[in-house]
Amino acid sequence: MPAKDQERRRLTDKELQAFTKDLLERKRQLWGEISDDIDDDVREEHQELIQMAKDAGDRGLAELRENTIFSYIKLKVEELEAIEEALKRIEDGKYGRCQNCSRWIRPARLQVQPYAVRCRACQEKRELTERI
Repeated sequence: MPAKDQERRRLTDKELQAFTKDLLERKRQLWGEISDDIDDDVREEHQELIQMAKDAGDRGLAELRENTIFSYIKLKVEELEAIEEALKRIEDGKYGRCQNCSRWIRPARLQVQPYAVRCRACQEKRELTERI
């Protein structure tokens, strides 16, 4: 990994533009996936209603499947919200700053998770306290 990605520093304008582009692309992709998931669910639900009329014993299975689909969509919506917050931080000039310690988040971490709000050290501390 290049030394430049290892250091804590302000992102360059070029890097910010690249992160913005990547975040917008992921946002577009997620909206497409959510739309597809909903369309697929509606089609399958229609077929399931026909089947349920034939076999009322499968209602529990249909409800479980529906809950799973909605949970999956909820995760995508949460990611969309994180992306929106990251785009707002870019706009406000706060992108790349840790919410806890205010130090710069390493660019390598942002490459992996572009909507990260904490540096690795602060995120690890948070995860440890959440387990307790």
